[in-house]
Amino acid sequence: MRKLLAVFLIVLWAWTGGAGGVPPQGQDVSSLEENLLEWINKERTERRLPPLKLSPELRTVAIGHSKDMASRGRLTHLSSTGKSYLDRLVDSGLHFIEIGENVATSETYVGEFIHRGFMESPEHRDNILNANFDTVGIGVAYSKEKKYYITQDFFQSQNVLDADEAEAIVQEKIKKIREENALPSLSFPKMANTLARSYALKKATGQPQLNIANFFGETHIHFLITPELDITESVARRIASPVYESGGVGAWFGRLDDYPGGTYIIALFLFPKSPYEGLEEKDSVEIVLEAINAEREETGLVPLKLDTLSSRHASGISRQLRSQDSGSFVLPEQLMNRKVLSYATENLHVWPANLNPAITNPALRRIGIGISFRENKETKKTTFWITLIL
Repeated sequence: MRKLLAVFLIVLWAWTGGAGGVPPQGQDVSSLEENLLEWINKERTERRLPPLKLSPELRTVAIGHSKDMASRGRLTHLSSTGKSYLDRLVDSGLHFIEIGENVATSETYVGEFIHRGFMESPEHRDNILNANFDTVGIGVAYSKEKKYYITQDFFQSQNVLDADEAEAIVQEKIKKIREENALPSLSFPKMANTLARSYALKKATGQPQLNIANFFGETHIHFLITPELDITESVARRIASPVYESGGVGAWFGRLDDYPGGTYIIALFLFPKSPYEGLEEKDSVEIVLEAINAEREETGLVPLKLDTLSSRHASGISRQLRSQDSGSFVLPEQLMNRKVLSYATENLHVWPANLNPAITNPALRRIGIGISFRENKETKKTTFWITLIL
């Protein structure tokens, strides 16, 4: 909800006749409501603003308030129970983005006179000509004091979508941002979308979040709280970065304290491209060798040289471990006196800490390195099975 305009207007014109609480013959309140709607839309179309559509539900809210004012003989935006227009909308179950309300009392049945009174008040005129408003409810009640009580309730309607529909719209907006920046579309794996929807729900309800890195590795997470599924400029700039290749979108809709009319919470995951994309085994071996030698050089040790024959055996062991997802393998006879270390990792620069004593052995001069890897198509994570022969 962007704003709430709550102002008073009293329109008083002389009129005589009529019984208490019952308007004179031929002066049906519903006809007056229809006439006031015609005047509102005439003003809007003359200014090239879209006409307001009449909401039966909002009309019920407006009629209820007019009857409440008439029963008390009091012009006010608060109900007899102290509820505001905002409260009455929420109680009615309606969803909205921006709201405004005009109230008036009149002793005349002439819609044009009542309308002109509204238009002569800047605040009421602003409601009638608000370009954001698209819906109106008009309610008129006649009091025992022989006055008409008029309520004009306005709002910008909220398009309430289910999670699938909202997520599809956001994904389409992301696609457009990428296209405008000459970038390929992001893929949205099902698992990522499922977890993103969970993130949106937990954000709305204040629950602790899962550690997304356990599922996808490096993840950049953004939350959008937006009644109209807008993407902020700062998030759009991140989406337009070429470092991303996939993502996840999850949506939640409901009322929040700051958005009593309802809003969407969008959880957006952005996954950077793997730094190892397109690597062949020999390239991976070079990365691991450089990382190991950097560790040795920090402790003043000479760098290791790559042993081609040992690397060939290490590669076979790594392939066997990958295919079996097992820690068992058959060691070739010529390597029976060598130390063989195997581990799995998603980062070629990282190895288990318990391997450091062997890697930083001052007597070590050569090393065999074999690597096999597999990419999870759902999470886009690459797992490396690495074997070191020392």
